Amino acid sequence: MRTILRTALGAALAVVVGASSAQAQKDKDMLVVGASLFTDSIAPTGGAYITLSLCYQTWEPLVARDNDDKLVPALAEKWEAITPTHWRFFLRKGVKWHDGTPFTAADVKFTIDYVIDPKQVYARKTRIAGVTGAEVVDDYTVDIKTASPAPLLLRGLADIPIESKAHTEKVGQAEAHRKPMGTGPWKYVSWVAGDRYDLAANPDYWGGAPAMKKLRIRAIPEGATRVASLVAGETDIIEEIPVDLLPSVEKRKNLKIDAVESSVSLVHTFDTRKPPFNDVRVRLALDYAIDKQALLKQMLGGYGSVLDGQLVTKATFGYNPTLKSRPYDPAKAKALLAEAGFPKGFENKINTLSGRYLSDVDIANAVAGMMSAVGVKTSVNVVEGGVWSQLDRSREQGPMYQVGWFSVGDADFNTVWYTEASKRNYWTNTEFDRLWLEARSTMDEAARLKAYNRMMEIMHEELPSIFLLGLPRISGRNEKVSGWQPSRDSLLRLHKVSVKP
Repeated sequence: MRTILRTALGAALAVVVGASSAQAQKDKDMLVVGASLFTDSIAPTGGAYITLSLCYQTWEPLVARDNDDKLVPALAEKWEAITPTHWRFFLRKGVKWHDGTPFTAADVKFTIDYVIDPKQVYARKTRIAGVTGAEVVDDYTVDIKTASPAPLLLRGLADIPIESKAHTEKVGQAEAHRKPMGTGPWKYVSWVAGDRYDLAANPDYWGGAPAMKKLRIRAIPEGATRVASLVAGETDIIEEIPVDLLPSVEKRKNLKIDAVESSVSLVHTFDTRKPPFNDVRVRLALDYAIDKQALLKQMLGGYGSVLDGQLVTKATFGYNPTLKSRPYDPAKAKALLAEAGFPKGFENKINTLSGRYLSDVDIANAVAGMMSAVGVKTSVNVVEGGVWSQLDRSREQGPMYQVGWFSVGDADFNTVWYTEASKRNYWTNTEFDRLWLEARSTMDEAARLKAYNRMMEIMHEELPSIFLLGLPRISGRNEKVSGWQPSRDSLLRLHKVSVKP
């Protein structure tokens, strides 16, 4: 592992040292952000939070999260539960779409109805599963009804961008998603998949005009290249500074580091539908093969935490305090492999993104090395963001893949991806699916917690994924930047960010 670290560190520092010391010429009216990853689309139908982060520059939800995962009003000023299955939302008046037309309850009904349409492909549909429809009360009041009590409705709605009914019907959904036209702080200018997203300030934004006139979000998946862009003055803010490059940023007086504990659980998921990972003994063997404390110390610099043998972090509702991470025990790993019929191991591959999560490629390489040490010869395949999205949709991520699941404060939001309802699962457990449905269908918090605790036990026993680390978010910025804060959910909230000349 130390060899891997030295190699990664040396290569990264070489890029930084090679960066131009002169400040790159860039538009003084433009805020430039170096993003760790792009998807192949900016359509709200996409599933990843990297997609949602881009969507929310132009569109907005009824209810939003802030940087600390707390719910705040957005297009809805307030709301009330008339009954456990009947919610009323009072909309913000005076809000206009980017084309100047007024935002009304008709747009909310249009969006909700098409999201819940069984024929509509919408990756975050499960966020509001149970919603039966929306009804317009008047232009600024809308009712949303659910089939059963919906304790997660508000958090779910925070992941659903509201779209313009009139505009979508005029240009068609495909075009409306290709060139967003929303109510948000930024207006679409141009999008180049895998490269950049250019936007202009919306001077009529209900929340106040953005502090900068222009915004460019650049895709810079390689961590060292992101750091180099910040050092050279080509970017004002960058996401996810690799831990081994923190010293190179800290020593520069004009650069600042901002860190926050995230709600992301980094896991290595098995495709349990196929050999050899359909055998729980093989999955357990690889869990014992990984020194998670070493990963935390050497790959994250001690930031974050080792997951306690379960999907959710300690700060998430649903955390089971009785569970602990399995210890590092390579001898036991080898014994389990032999028992499962693989005394000489086998060949394996881990798919991962690059730059999406802190130290993601380095972590994948270190894990591969640990697996190889017990006889499972493992390689790492770094996948480009657009290809990743395609593999994700088709559930063909390979024998193992590395991913971070956001809880945004509640276990429902990352356990969903292990259910049949998600259509993205690689493992199935009937009791787990039943408990998940029960937990999202009652307002009884004690009952919900009991269900989640049992779900964590099931995952601990059957191990659909190796539960590795709770990740921190560490971003960098030029000292001239103000109004910036990294968020727990990784969404970029940029309209109040400014850069001094």
